[in-house]
This record gives sequence, structure tokens and C-alpha cells, in this order.
Amino acid sequence: MNLHEQILRIQEMMGIISEEEYFTKPLMKGKSNDEVTKLQDIFKMDEIDGVFGEDTDECVREFQEFANIKVDGIVGPETRGKLNELIDGKLKGWLGCKKTVSQEKEPTDKDSTEQEILVKKPSQIGSNDIVGSSWRSCKAWSRAGGLNKWGDRVSISTSSSKFTISYKGPSSGVSMAHAAGGGDTIHQIYNILICEINPFLAQGGMKPNINDISIKGGRSGKDSTIEINVPLTSTEGVYQLDRRGGWNHDPGSSKMASKCKKLTKQGKKCEGPVTKIVSAPYGKITEYFITHEA
Repeated sequence: MNLHEQILRIQEMMGIISEEEYFTKPLMKGKSNDEVTKLQDIFKMDEIDGVFGEDTDECVREFQEFANIKVDGIVGPETRGKLNELIDGKLKGWLGCKKTVSQEKEPTDKDSTEQEILVKKPSQIGSNDIVGSSWRSCKAWSRAGGLNKWGDRVSISTSSSKFTISYKGPSSGVSMAHAAGGGDTIHQIYNILICEINPFLAQGGMKPNINDISIKGGRSGKDSTIEINVPLTSTEGVYQLDRRGGWNHDPGSSKMASKCKKLTKQGKKCEGPVTKIVSAPYGKITEYFITHEA
């Protein structure tokens, strides 16, 4: 056994963290390396791809606010220091990006070494907790004027038992809710559904019945139509709706199933995914829905 191996062995026995596990490099938007991957992992982000993009920038800022240091979205010396304190176990209370909020703890019978179940109440639901709040499509929908501008094409009706969204217009008429340059068009009504239903559900007391979601699509003259009905049932707490789908292709259920699994490990109830398909003159849309506690 050489000297380096002996040192690693001693570190392992003494519980000392290897220097390789610390953050040592400056990180910011546009960076792509192993430390970005490690950063996304410690933030418990849904997508870990090693690319420092908009979502990672937002998580860095959230962590900086949590650590009470300068908020600039850049992992410089001060932020690296706090991250390394987190690795050492000296910085307490960080649960992950968009998870570290003021919450009330419910008693749990789980072993004390496991993560405690955290149940949010309506008064604790902030904008960052609403599914879709950080989505590019929801931000674009809001910038484009939302229902105030597009009420002639998109209509929504709500009650304590049902949420309905419908669209009538050209099949290319909702591309304002997508990335620059268009792309998916009528399919974006599903994103608008998420953008609008989850702030409504944040009031609490309502749970989407994803098994009975119904979708109708068709055509009236030159106009395409689509209507999505989401039944709601009475419940305690706050639930949110999430989705993933494709227009004329099937993206599969794995991403939604994986998200449900992660939420369940966090002690939150999650149901799904369930598959909903609509075929209309403008094509076939395959969607996977889940619903979960906020």
C-alpha cells in the first residue's frame, strides 16, 4: 500500500471527506463540468445534466439567500465556502432547491435518521412551490398577456369540482407559450393548463382526479378545438398537477414516474402517471399526468 492509499484509508476510517468532494472551481451560467453536476446533485434538482443553465442559476440564488450571503447566481469563493460547509455538515437546514421553505413538521414514526415528513399548508405555498412557476412556457404565456390577451381563443372555467380549459383557433395559434421560434403549437394548451390550474389548486382543499381527466379534440371550419376537463375532489392540504407529453410522438412515462418516486421518498403523496391520448385532425397528443402534495 503506497502513501496515497494509506492516507485515503486513514481518511475513510476517520470519516474525513476527500478534497475531491469539495467545490473548488468558479461556476456560473454557461459552465459545463463535473462540479456543475455535483452542484445540481446537492441542490436535488429534477434534471442533472452538468450544464449551468437558467434553472441552476435560480437554485444558486436560492441557496445564497438561504446561506445569507451575496445573491448573484455565481459560485464564487463565498458560495463555495458555504457549499463546503454543507458537505461537512456544518450548515444545517438545506433540503434542496425549491424545497427549503418555511414548513410545519408533522409527527412521524420513521426512524430519526430518516428525513422527516414535511406537510405544507395553503398559507405556506409560495410562488416557487407552484408547479410551472419556473417553466419557460409559463413565463412566455405570462409575458404574452395570458388570458387577458388570449381570452378570445383560450377559455377557462373553475369550480371546487372541475377545472376546464378549452381552445378554439388555428392549430398554430398558441405558439406564444413555447420557446422562441415556435415549435409545438396546439400542444401548448397542456402547458397553459399547468400554468393556470396550479395557482388555483394552491388555495388548498382540492385534488385533481387524474384517472378521470377527459380530453376532446376536433375541428370547426378552419379552427382547431381542444378541451381538457380535470375533475377535482375534496382533500386536505395542497395538491399540484404535473405533466409530460408529445405531439405526434410518445415521450414515455419514465420522467413522470421518476418524479413521483422522488416525491414519495420525501414523504409526499404522489399518484400516477396515467396516460391520456387524444387524436384529432391536427394530430395525436400523448400525455402523462401525475398529481402530488405540494
